[in-house]
Amino acid sequence: IQKLYGKDFERMGKEEQKFIKDNLGAIGKITEKYLRYPDVSARLRQQGASVVEFFLYPNGDISDLRLLDSSGYRPLDKNSIETIEIAYKDYPRPSVKTKIRIYVQYSMY
Repeated sequence: IQKLYGKDFERMGKEEQKFIKDNLGAIGKITEKYLRYPDVSARLRQQGASVVEFFLYPNGDISDLRLLDSSGYRPLDKNSIETIEIAYKDYPRPSVKTKIRIYVQYSMY
């Protein structure tokens, strides 16, 4: 959490902090469930991690979805955003608007 949010985490309200502590792992796992390696990236053996940020609302909606840190590869970054646009419907819902930041990791085994 500290690595993702830095000082921003300390500026958040208690409810936001608690939601992040309790649910960030689950949000990552849900995102991973929907994540597919882009074909072009697999062929080119592209690897990396994107950091994606968005606001998650009590009604389950999201807003301000954006790439905070690039993997270094446009197809991976684009796929990270598209994956969040699909996966968010399954995310746990916070009691207040909460800023979510997650890593989306791509690695070839």
